[in-house]
Amino acid sequence: MSRDENEEDKVSENSDGKTDNGENAPPQSIDVNGETAKKVVYSLCYLWGILFFLPLILYKNDKAAIRHANEGLVLLLFSVIGNAVFGILTSLGSFFAKVFGIIAGVYSLLLLLLGIIGIVYVVTDNQNELPIVGAIRILK
Repeated sequence: MSRDENEEDKVSENSDGKTDNGENAPPQSIDVNGETAKKVVYSLCYLWGILFFLPLILYKNDKAAIRHANEGLVLLLFSVIGNAVFGILTSLGSFFAKVFGIIAGVYSLLLLLLGIIGIVYVVTDNQNELPIVGAIRILK
């Protein structure tokens, strides 16, 4: 065993939170009120629409949290309703299946781009609303 491996063993953490040499290990906590944590939570609204409620739970009275949650919910609803409608329309026949299949692909790509724009807005602290869907208010 080399000297480096031996030193690494000395600082490994036990299940009781102490290192092998008896010192207390630094606490492993997450600050949910930090800017980085907020950005991650807000981004989850756009990444997985079903997680739109997370900012509402973690940051109850924060206007930015309500705005990002609202935009995530709107994107989720547009995705579910749009895909259901296009799914029905593509089952009408071979010609309609091709045309509406292409339109459905473009529609889904547009929703993906809106989600990416939302994440970029969160990361860069841009306070603008999302294009197209940003003006729709479901959560107040």
